[in-house]
Amino acid sequence: MAERIRMILLSSRGYSVPEIARIFECEEATVREWIRRFEAEGLPGLKDRPRRGRPLCADAAAQERLRRTVQAGPQSAGYSGGTWTVLLLQIHLIAAEGVVLSCATVRRLLLRLDFRWRRPKLVLPQDPAAAAKMQHILERVLHAPADAVLLCLDECDIHLLPVLRAMWMPRGEQAQVPTPGSNRKRGLFGALAPESGRWHYRVVQKKTALEFLAFLEELLRAYPSEPLLLVLDNASIHTAKVVQAWLGAHPSVELLFLPSYAGHRENPVEKVWWRLKQQIAGNRLYGDVDALIAAVRQFFDSFTPEAALRLAA
Repeated sequence: MAERIRMILLSSRGYSVPEIARIFECEEATVREWIRRFEAEGLPGLKDRPRRGRPLCADAAAQERLRRTVQAGPQSAGYSGGTWTVLLLQIHLIAAEGVVLSCATVRRLLLRLDFRWRRPKLVLPQDPAAAAKMQHILERVLHAPADAVLLCLDECDIHLLPVLRAMWMPRGEQAQVPTPGSNRKRGLFGALAPESGRWHYRVVQKKTALEFLAFLEELLRAYPSEPLLLVLDNASIHTAKVVQAWLGAHPSVELLFLPSYAGHRENPVEKVWWRLKQQIAGNRLYGDVDALIAAVRQFFDSFTPEAALRLAA
């Protein structure tokens, strides 16, 4: 129930249904249903309904075996496929467990055991050294000089091809978003000071190690006397030999690398990119890439430290 209350709180703070669904990694329909029930019934509407239905023809032990079987996946039972269907489960229960159930009963059992038919999501590999890397970052930040500046740094591409976002449209119709004749893009470097909300960015033709160094030079000019701690991912342009040589000549700058595949979770600049694309590129086609970049600059011209800190939080 705590998660449902958090959904309602985010909705009351102006977050859209797609944004809330992205945060909780659930279907948008689920978020809408909890909002609808809260608006109609208040907090009691967020509680689970009493479960109804005919008694199921499987004892507790059989239901627990079904739960373990579904969670283990069909390959663990010797099947070549990667997805349990109701029919395959029925056949397996008969052959392996000696439990004879109809397809309708298997389906009702799955629902009773709180399984739902949904698309899975792809997940990135886990870095086995993630905890040690995060501990290193924490220690470096805690023991940094008092005047050191902590910056979270990242880069992204901004495309002429519109970003598709959920929108209101008439029932039974699907809105159409025009596409460019040929897609073009620009690169963006960004750095956020999570303590002050100060934001820096650079637009480039292409994200390269040399452009990364040019951005580091801009940061040095912005903080000419302070040591810089830069938290970032380990993209190849961040670890290139030319970057290592530059760092050797600029000891006041230290790069702190996040665990592999963790940037989307741990780097608040990712949220800045998402908000940027949501606001300026969502369902909108620009006449050319120059107009797109003008919109990017206009967005950041009004991007206040307070707004940056809200995203970082």
